[in-house]
Amino acid sequence: MGLGGLLIPLLILGVDGDPLTIYTLPSSSTLGSAALLKCRFNIGGPINLTALQVHWYFSDQSMAQYDRGKETFAPGVSISKQELLMGNASLGMENVQISDKGQYKCVVGYGAEQQQSETTLRVLAAPRLFIPRREARTDTATSFPCHVWGFYPQDVTVTWLRDRRVLTNATHSAPQRNPDGTFNLTLTYTFTPTASDSGSIFSCHVSHVALVQPLREEFVLAVTGESGLWEGRILESRPPFIAAW
Repeated sequence: MGLGGLLIPLLILGVDGDPLTIYTLPSSSTLGSAALLKCRFNIGGPINLTALQVHWYFSDQSMAQYDRGKETFAPGVSISKQELLMGNASLGMENVQISDKGQYKCVVGYGAEQQQSETTLRVLAAPRLFIPRREARTDTATSFPCHVWGFYPQDVTVTWLRDRRVLTNATHSAPQRNPDGTFNLTLTYTFTPTASDSGSIFSCHVSHVALVQPLREEFVLAVTGESGLWEGRILESRPPFIAAW
């Protein structure tokens, strides 16, 4: 059983006169979704909201305040009055952004007592991948980029494979940061194919902390002696939201 499941029984079993105690747990959320910053407290008996104060801070900036029935919240955040009666002072957040990550402080006051505890919010964004080129000309040096974008944090592992074998001579671009704080990266494999390379299975694999399992996209290489048509398709297939690579 986690810590959260132990706190409610403490509120019921506490003895009147027990000192105020407070508990926090770290939280994580995905970019653009909701988050709950966990903060619970115990006074050793029933809670009277007219004696309760709750204050949330982010980098010393006030985010939310409940002061004996009066509420002051920054846009997109909230505290449930009903949950306060259960000793739950957790802070709800909407539409979490990369800039929201970091350390938060929960301060609870009851009567003449006050306690505080710090917690952290981790924000994740899962990568997406795009392979624009899947064909090549015979005896012509050809680059195959694997575009990976929209991920956070920056650490990511991208690998090109050919027929299940890792291609160690692929080259990474420097990570580029987007306006929303996420990152882009391109892994490019370049070689000169012959007709015998046609039918080889190429795949790009991406591992990242925001992924439950690695991301993978594969294709069967087509090698042709004709040019022009497939090159035009490559230029048109770049995702419109990627400004430059």
